Amino acid sequence: MKLIKRYYLLLLLVALAFPLPLYAQKDLQISKVFDLYGKRKGVVMVELSGEVLKQYDFSLFKSIVIKNDPTAAPFIRQCLAKDKEGAKKIKQVVTNGVLTSEYLQLPRRGTETRMILYNESTSSGDQITLIYLESKDDSGEILNLLLKKK
Repeated sequence: MKLIKRYYLLLLLVALAFPLPLYAQKDLQISKVFDLYGKRKGVVMVELSGEVLKQYDFSLFKSIVIKNDPTAAPFIRQCLAKDKEGAKKIKQVVTNGVLTSEYLQLPRRGTETRMILYNESTSSGDQITLIYLESKDDSGEILNLLLKKK
C-alpha cells in the first residue's frame, strides 16, 4: 500500500513539474489550426516562449499567417466560435456578415491572461493572422503593446 501511495505521489510531482507551455492552447479549438496549417507551404508560424518574451511580460506567443487558402478562414472561424464560449469579446469586426477581426480574452489559467487575436484581410491578397498569447498583464495592457503605432 505504501508503494502505491509513493507511486501516485511521484506521478503527481512529475505532472506538476512538466512544463505547461507545451499544453498552453491544447484545450482550445484553435490548436487545430496550428496543427493543421503550421507546416504547410507558404504559411508562417512563430512560437516563442521563455527568455525571448520576458521583456514583453509574455509567457507564450504563438502566431500563424496563412495566405491565399480559401479553406482556412471558414475553418478558423468555426474554431473561434467554439473557443469564444466563456470568453470575453474585446473587439469584433463583421464585414458584409462575415467575421473579419476578433479579439478574445479567454478565462484565466492560474495567473495568466490568455488571448486570441484573429484578423482576416483581403486588401493585400487573402491573408489570415491568428495569434494566441499568454501574459501576466491584463488584456488592456497587452493590446496597447501589440497595437501601439511606432
